[in-house]
Amino acid sequence: MFLIAFVSKAQIGPVTEICVATVDTGSTHNIVVWERASQNSINPIDSIKIYRVTLLGADTLVGAVHWDSLSEFHDNSADPNLRSYRYRITGVDDQGVEGPKSLPHQTMHFGLLAQGDSIRLRWSPYIGKPFSVYDCMVDSAGSAQGWEWVNSTSNNIDTNWWDKATPSDWTDLSYLVKLSGMSQCSATKAQDHNTTRSNRATITEPNPNSIFEEVRIKELVIYPNPVNGTTKLIFSSLSWNPIQVFVTDAMGRKIKDFKTVRVLGQHQINIDMQRFNSGMYNVVLIQGNRVYIKPLFKL
Repeated sequence: MFLIAFVSKAQIGPVTEICVATVDTGSTHNIVVWERASQNSINPIDSIKIYRVTLLGADTLVGAVHWDSLSEFHDNSADPNLRSYRYRITGVDDQGVEGPKSLPHQTMHFGLLAQGDSIRLRWSPYIGKPFSVYDCMVDSAGSAQGWEWVNSTSNNIDTNWWDKATPSDWTDLSYLVKLSGMSQCSATKAQDHNTTRSNRATITEPNPNSIFEEVRIKELVIYPNPVNGTTKLIFSSLSWNPIQVFVTDAMGRKIKDFKTVRVLGQHQINIDMQRFNSGMYNVVLIQGNRVYIKPLFKL
């Protein structure tokens, strides 16, 4: 019985855990950190594999790091300005046995939504590590003070607040959120991490004289699709330019119109299609000189 139990346990592979997942200081990519002392394995660990959850909820392998290298992974294929990202890791021992996936850690995504003369600052909660406070920070272009604290919330429910800055003061404002009261992560051969931060959301006014405008709306998804009742339009905007949203029928006639929005980061709009006939429709977004079209099928 003892031999059978030992063999079964050995075949499980390393049991691993993430210490923290954060956005880099330049808001260009994510960093996943683990501590070597927190990983358990009967056989020596050869490498750590990093998995990232897709928009549809599947784990996909995005990289691997040798055990003797840095105990962190820089995910340069992720854009933290679009949305939050959820990660798991596994260990592979020197016999080639891969262990179970760790518990997930999810980065914070910070977004802005203009409503009247105020800005709604909102972020996705951090998942995977205990902490005490979210600290909201602001930085104004040309300010000698750099990042300054403006507000704090103390739980995973209060993940938004209103900044009463007037529209004339919006340009060149940057915001982010970071955690306080989080235990330190000691990454091998790399700097220690005593906090985790979100992306940096920066308001910049587009050039009105620009003829060509790059793609600034990304990860445009309608789910569920086809739909029988209400569906969700989800997209991420990298521009503060206003966005028009409407639905057209197969003949191009506008059948549903939504209020123009100004948003940075991920945004969601509910579309109720219950009273419309079965068939194909188009969801249209217009931002600046760009038009984005996504088919929508009504059952």
